[in-house]
Amino acid sequence: MAFKWYVVHTYSGYENKVKMSLQERIEIAGAQEFFSDILIPEEDVVELIRGKRRLPSESFSPDIFLFAWK
Repeated sequence: MAFKWYVVHTYSGYENKVKMSLQERIEIAGAQEFFSDILIPEEDVVELIRGKRRLPSESFSPDIFLFAWK
């Protein structure tokens, strides 16, 4: 059976918290075989702060993340 992709909208800044919550619920339900990956689309953005380079990862689309379900 092929996996299907679903989009979950979240509040901006809460993507990782929602991802962890979903992973915990999947484990508790014993449904690991029905889920493949939980992905948060991110990109690396270079920032210059006081002359120093910094590479924080930012969400590509801050209020959306994807997961696969069988």
